[in-house]
Amino acid sequence: MIEEGYLGKSGIKVSRLCFGCWQASKHWSTFKEELFIEAVHCAVDNGINFFDTALAYGQGFSEQVLAKALKGRRDKVVIADKFPYNRASPKEIRKSLEESLRNLNTDYIDLYQQHWPSPTVPLDDSIGELLRLKEEGKIRAVGVSNFMEPEWEKVSKVSQIDTLQPCYNLLWRSIEKWVLPFCIKEKISVIPYSPLCQGLLTYKYRSFNDVPPDVRERNIFFSKERFLEVLRFLNILEEVARKYNRTCGQVALRWLIEQKGVLAPIVGMTKKEQVLENLAVFNFKLAKEDLELLSEKSCGFSENVGPWDTLWNWHPCRS
Repeated sequence: MIEEGYLGKSGIKVSRLCFGCWQASKHWSTFKEELFIEAVHCAVDNGINFFDTALAYGQGFSEQVLAKALKGRRDKVVIADKFPYNRASPKEIRKSLEESLRNLNTDYIDLYQQHWPSPTVPLDDSIGELLRLKEEGKIRAVGVSNFMEPEWEKVSKVSQIDTLQPCYNLLWRSIEKWVLPFCIKEKISVIPYSPLCQGLLTYKYRSFNDVPPDVRERNIFFSKERFLEVLRFLNILEEVARKYNRTCGQVALRWLIEQKGVLAPIVGMTKKEQVLENLAVFNFKLAKEDLELLSEKSCGFSENVGPWDTLWNWHPCRS
């Protein structure tokens, strides 16, 4: 049975697994639209009601394909969308929203998020516009993505933010130092993206030569030096997975779901077989000793990162 929870203080109920739609764009070498639509239908039919996309994913292409997949099912789902960091002024946010509404063929978005912090627009200006859009009924909840400690210290309307979408997985755990405890305290739901570190935690890439030539090239763990280091941890992950007769990806997802403060990992899926495999994470739980083992053996990968360090070694606010 799929688990459910609420987006912050919004009262919006969602599945504790979110269907990520970044892969529905031309950034990925293997995307096939018909398989993606089939995967979306499989997800909805099996209890996943939470979908995440962004205007930046294929310049609206992801939104358009998602709209096609959800035709006749809009009232059954919760759509999270994001506006670009370089369109963070009140005027540009409103313009981005209207564009996304057209792409999605809907008159409202359930959760609207700032994709990255803006280096030029004050955060309170952006959040203020989101709250106005909420009052107008064009969005139902307010969220931010990729906000770390420096950003939260600048936001005065924290209590009106429902969600944070950070990068968080077994290999990248920088939010545990300050951001995650802060979100728990403020009742902000955490919906992590890249929970499988772009497929690395599935252990399907057994050698560096197996890695496909796409956006993964920007991921620091797909560099040759870090990749070999990660393989040693993946052997431990595989041992735990065998104990439960599960895949490495399922165990990595289950570990994340069981972290305090985490509502729903955002998992990129492009075919129905992936949907069914990921749904199986609700059929088991990890024993305390295995949760602790995985936490202990993976803690060093992001131990000394700074507040603006990211999985892609890029941040718009870092000069």
